[in-house]
Amino acid sequence: MDKEIRIYNLHDPQQYEDEKAYWKSKTPEERLHAAEILRKQYYKLKGYESEPRLQRIYRITQRT
Repeated sequence: MDKEIRIYNLHDPQQYEDEKAYWKSKTPEERLHAAEILRKQYYKLKGYESEPRLQRIYRITQRT
């Protein structure tokens, strides 16, 4: 994946359209790969030593 840096003006609605067109031009695999990179960067930014795992919650019930 090539790195690309873009600077946006938040008041320019055309830039949102450009961004949508950019991601629509990518394959699903490329989009998923980019999302995975962002997820890993987020966890690193938050200071997690390892990626958080899903919690399992067990509830014991008694049928009558």
